[in-house]
Amino acid sequence: MAVLATVAAGAGMAVLIMAVVDRGPGADGHGPTPSGGPSRAALSAADCPVRPTSPPWAPPANKGDSAAFLGDITLPDCTRVRPGRTMTKVWRLKNAGAVPWKGYSLHRLDLPQRPDQCQTISDVPIRDTPPGETVDIPTDVTTPRNPGLCYVRFKMMDGAGRVAFPGGRPLNFQVIVG
Repeated sequence: MAVLATVAAGAGMAVLIMAVVDRGPGADGHGPTPSGGPSRAALSAADCPVRPTSPPWAPPANKGDSAAFLGDITLPDCTRVRPGRTMTKVWRLKNAGAVPWKGYSLHRLDLPQRPDQCQTISDVPIRDTPPGETVDIPTDVTTPRNPGLCYVRFKMMDGAGRVAFPGGRPLNFQVIVG
């Protein structure tokens, strides 16, 4: 599950921190790959969720900007899904800062998309969200035809096309296809 926290960082500024999937091969050498490709080995509960890592700290692009992850509304991490299906993933976030989100989006990091990955649009628009409000962010996901662990990472972009929270972990989803 994507994990998100708002952390105070001097002078009232806040930083968005989200979980990222960044796990190398498992003990058998066939664990999930960070780019989202499925494993060739049979998946078990130990393969999902993938362990998060932290990026280097960096302030938000806009002073006073902050976000809080409230939950996976659909497709919680490690949900088992059928191959070759299209479904909608929805995250719920709160604008926990003082900056209105106008023209913000989620930009997919795992580009170009490969056939063995879950397919999504590259940029998921976020409805304009004033400070203190929550927003549900939906995107359609099409699973690959072959079984495996599928995970996709997104970074929030501001209206000027900058990474809104460069020191925050990407927002992700991960499902087991099979």
